[in-house]
Amino acid sequence: MQENFLNYNINIYCGDSYKIFDNLQNDSITVDHIITDPPYNISKDNNFNTMYSADRHGVDFGEWDKNFDLLSWIDKYISLLSPNGSIIIFNSYRNLSYIIERLELNNIEIKDILVWQKSNPMPRNRDRRYVQDMEFAIWGVNKNSKWVFNRPSNKPYLRSFFQSSIVSGIERTEHPTQKSLKIMQEIIKIHTNKGETVLDCFMGSGTTGVACQKLGRNFIGIEKDKKYFDIAKSRMIL
Repeated sequence: MQENFLNYNINIYCGDSYKIFDNLQNDSITVDHIITDPPYNISKDNNFNTMYSADRHGVDFGEWDKNFDLLSWIDKYISLLSPNGSIIIFNSYRNLSYIIERLELNNIEIKDILVWQKSNPMPRNRDRRYVQDMEFAIWGVNKNSKWVFNRPSNKPYLRSFFQSSIVSGIERTEHPTQKSLKIMQEIIKIHTNKGETVLDCFMGSGTTGVACQKLGRNFIGIEKDKKYFDIAKSRMIL
């Protein structure tokens, strides 16, 4: 299924990213940036008594986060990047080295690791380990490219460190790993220019698309789960 919102330069697809890729390739689609948050393969059943107050009794995000092919999608989608393109991939710290290695095999130069620190982290197993308040993203660019990096003129430098709360209130959807709109807007402002096209091949609840729409970027999004696709679709229609 494809939905086109031409007024907002947004195209979103409900389907498997591996299959949708063939359509994009056949249509000779190229994108300026890939910003995505694929499944991490970290779901597991457990019980922590320190989580009762948070009404969370495990870290099982759903079947979509289990037995996911973590790497081979990279080989395909990198081929859609423009010569000066960039890619940002959110993932677990456990997977970063594997993803970096695969990106480098695809002629991507790794520039940095972005860090999102959550001001209100889930208090999982707090009496036995550090509270997990960080998420990470790999930033890479095509080798020998003139990549985008929009440092605000009023700042002497930027740190690859972003802070915000876990999504709550009116912004919150049913998606268990929803990204902060504030964080995604900050990242998109720095790493993309107005009028460029951003691809999210694991769109989830559509936060990257919403940020692109607000900031005047074109967006292509893909989501396999119909429930989350419908949430994303509703968030990108005003």
